[in-house]
Amino acid sequence: HGQSNPTFLLSLRGARGRELRKLVLRKQPQGKLLPRAHAVDREHRAQAALSRGSDVPVARQLAYCADREVAGAPFYVMEHVDGTVFLDRSLPSLAPEQRGAVYASLARCLASIHSADVEAMGMVDYGRADAYCARTLATWKRQYLRDWGSDPMPEMVRLAAWLERNAPPGASARMPKPALIHGDYRLDNVIFGLGARGSAPEALAVLDWELSTLGDPMADLAYLCMTLYHAPPGEVPQPGRGRLAPPEGAPAEAELVAQYCRLRGVAAPDERAWTYYLALACYRMAAICAGVHARSKRGNASAANAEMVGLAGKAYAAYALGLIDSVPPRKWYQSERSAALLARVKAFMDEHVYPAEKEFMAEDAARVGEARWRPFPLMEELKAKARAAGLWNLFMPSDTRDLIAPGIREAVDCGPGLTNLEYAPLSEAMGACPFAPEVFNCSAPDTGNMETLARYGTHEQQERWLRPLLEGKIRSCFAMTEPAVASSDATNMQAVCAHDAATDQLVLSGRKWWASGALDPRCKLAIFMGREADAEGDAARGKAAREPHRRHSMVLVPLPHPRVKMLRPMTVFGYDDAPHGHAEVVFDEVRVPVDSVLLGRGRGFEIAQGRLGPGRLHHCMRVVGLGERSLAMLIERGAQRKAFGRSLLALSADKIADARVQLDMARMVVLSAAAELDQHGNKRARGPLAIAKVAAPRAAISAIDAAIQVFGGCGVSQDAHLAYFYAGARTLRLADGPDEVHLQTIAKVEAAKHKARL
Repeated sequence: HGQSNPTFLLSLRGARGRELRKLVLRKQPQGKLLPRAHAVDREHRAQAALSRGSDVPVARQLAYCADREVAGAPFYVMEHVDGTVFLDRSLPSLAPEQRGAVYASLARCLASIHSADVEAMGMVDYGRADAYCARTLATWKRQYLRDWGSDPMPEMVRLAAWLERNAPPGASARMPKPALIHGDYRLDNVIFGLGARGSAPEALAVLDWELSTLGDPMADLAYLCMTLYHAPPGEVPQPGRGRLAPPEGAPAEAELVAQYCRLRGVAAPDERAWTYYLALACYRMAAICAGVHARSKRGNASAANAEMVGLAGKAYAAYALGLIDSVPPRKWYQSERSAALLARVKAFMDEHVYPAEKEFMAEDAARVGEARWRPFPLMEELKAKARAAGLWNLFMPSDTRDLIAPGIREAVDCGPGLTNLEYAPLSEAMGACPFAPEVFNCSAPDTGNMETLARYGTHEQQERWLRPLLEGKIRSCFAMTEPAVASSDATNMQAVCAHDAATDQLVLSGRKWWASGALDPRCKLAIFMGREADAEGDAARGKAAREPHRRHSMVLVPLPHPRVKMLRPMTVFGYDDAPHGHAEVVFDEVRVPVDSVLLGRGRGFEIAQGRLGPGRLHHCMRVVGLGERSLAMLIERGAQRKAFGRSLLALSADKIADARVQLDMARMVVLSAAAELDQHGNKRARGPLAIAKVAAPRAAISAIDAAIQVFGGCGVSQDAHLAYFYAGARTLRLADGPDEVHLQTIAKVEAAKHKARL
């Protein structure tokens, strides 16, 4: 079906004509050839090396002959492989599960090709291992301009310029380990065995190695995806059409790419990098088509439809430009790795998290009594997928990660070590779905507790508590707020931490509430903050009172504990947030070893300031994401409904505009606070953090309220997420300090700036 090198079936027969063996002879075409074209010697060498030193399925090579006197041109002979070649990507003759098996086999074979040990196979001289994409672009650009330099297509000029400017870092550098690439890997270049009826097809041999060389594996993968999801062989891509849907049973493009990357143990390319590889494949095809067109105009093209094929080049270039234009540019505040991770988080949310919302809601509605506090099995499944995808513990900054005991760092995925500014867009994306942060092990209060243990815990405390938290095996709570006092002023705290000298134990007593997560059966740790029993001093014994901010300690309490009593679940505007929940808890003379204290007795406020800075910022990031989700819901609903002869979208223009203004301002404030926190630490960043803590919930509440208005009665019902969104965002004006406290902080910081002038 269009092979460039003539291929013959050799049937070896016995004396009575009985077929004994089938072989295949493949040779160069006769006549004048372009330099390095139709290199059957390279085909033979690649397949022979792979058959000896890899698990890549190829036909067994028998002999190569360079003597033109034998067959008129160089040729090689290989074993015949009996099987099926599929020409149609939709695989209409197969059942859905068989189609999935074919696509999976394609990914598996390609991963095997790229994982083959080039050095062990003696192939290190098979091509250059540096800047494959740049060299490929230069080659095809040179060929295109040779044909059309006097009258180039504007699309080709623009596409080449974009490719030259936007090569991913790995595409323009020498690869750390050279990889063999096929160069023309697609469905119809693989022979499949079908086996028994209904069994899963499996690749038996990869064919047509003429374009194989050393290069960038992602270019091979992108070319395969072009033929499966964008422009199948024989078809011309349609600019603006978008990706083709996979046939029933086959994976979508992102899923196939993820399968391949998992098989190779490499990170999936981010959206921008993947678009580069697809665009490069389009440029190559456009240049080939343009070359055919040029030869037709010169009168030396062999194909009758050469001019039509040539015109397809413009379609390929335009399609690539459409792909490029669909990729949002990297924001000014994003690093390359942050942008790459954000694309992966969003793809994971689209593929796994959002589709799970209905199941979570249905299960939550069906649960009653004690069953409400059982963890959702689906959550554990999603966590396992996120961890396998390398989207785990994304919140942990590098300076904190470096404080974790080496044994834990080596054994557990402690995250990529992002700065707060790099993490901000990721946290915003997760915040669009209330349960999503837990999927990535990035939910409160665990994130703050993990950072606390990393910064202030001993190696023993980290091994006992931090390791399982980082692994997502347990959860935790933070017991600070008290019902009997105004807890906005933490010095009011009445819970007591006393030292029993006789047993050398700490005795903890007091009533706490809003201990978020304490009701979850996976919660195995409470961080208790209490007032030292001797904080007021003892005049009779000559012991002075402690300073107000040196009177409290933080203590690690294992759960469940016989003296820790869960009084009741607290509700937030009627929501119990099960199975996470918020508990009112009594610590009834809870005894723990003295080495359960964090950092040292009387240093609770010191820890709290270190803990609450990043924690407050994470809340702000997430709530902006919640506001963005609400605005998107508003627009979608408004476009679907009409009132008084006009769409609700048109009637809500002021609400949409105001929400956009508020959310964009809040995001800038949050990013500014993140940058300050990264550069100057908690103390210097307290002003920007306070501004973010006030601005972000207000902006989100405004957007959610606007969406509720457009949804009408549905907006406050259980049928939409908005009522729950509102409850969470409104509560954030109290959590981690009420607005009034943060406004006081902002005023103090501003006054201090101008104090010298007053």
